[in-house]
Amino acid sequence: MDFLEFTFAESRESNDHEVRPLATGIDILKSLRPGDLGLDPPEFFRQPELWAGGKLLIGRCSCGVVGCGDQFVDVEMFSDQVAWRLAQGGRVVFNKKQYEAALEQGAASTTWESLERTAERLVSGLDFSKRAERGYVFQWASARVTKEQITLSFGVGERQEMIDVGWNHRDPEDARNSVLAWIAADVNPLCP
Repeated sequence: MDFLEFTFAESRESNDHEVRPLATGIDILKSLRPGDLGLDPPEFFRQPELWAGGKLLIGRCSCGVVGCGDQFVDVEMFSDQVAWRLAQGGRVVFNKKQYEAALEQGAASTTWESLERTAERLVSGLDFSKRAERGYVFQWASARVTKEQITLSFGVGERQEMIDVGWNHRDPEDARNSVLAWIAADVNPLCP
């Protein structure tokens, strides 16, 4: 039985981070195709296939773009085991309880976050429902687009609207508070 764990690292190629799954200490991506990058941690851990089974995206090619040279595994769920069927016919099998504990621990980990990524996480957790009621669906927040700005992306029908909100770039809570002030002004534009 294999033991699942994850490593995290910055990915300069893609201006984000990568999570890499290990099976009993062996980097699964490296064993499939050396040079591939793992997925950005929030993208990886929000995949329902991790918990329910199915085709799971675990890697992307060295250019960093999802959709280019993607690496998938087929996740099979059993009563007490989870198996990952790898391309090229390989297979790793995990104890289900250890697997689920590793997923929970990996998804909750923030040790890999830079200052910008912490700001993005804090802002992404805010309530944008009032804007959604007007047809603007929150997609993502990035502190890596423009220095000292947190960029908010909203889907509006078939188009995208991006809003930049300034922050001090030293304290992630300042990004959160600045966006909270923007939300309050956006919801009630007559307030100072």
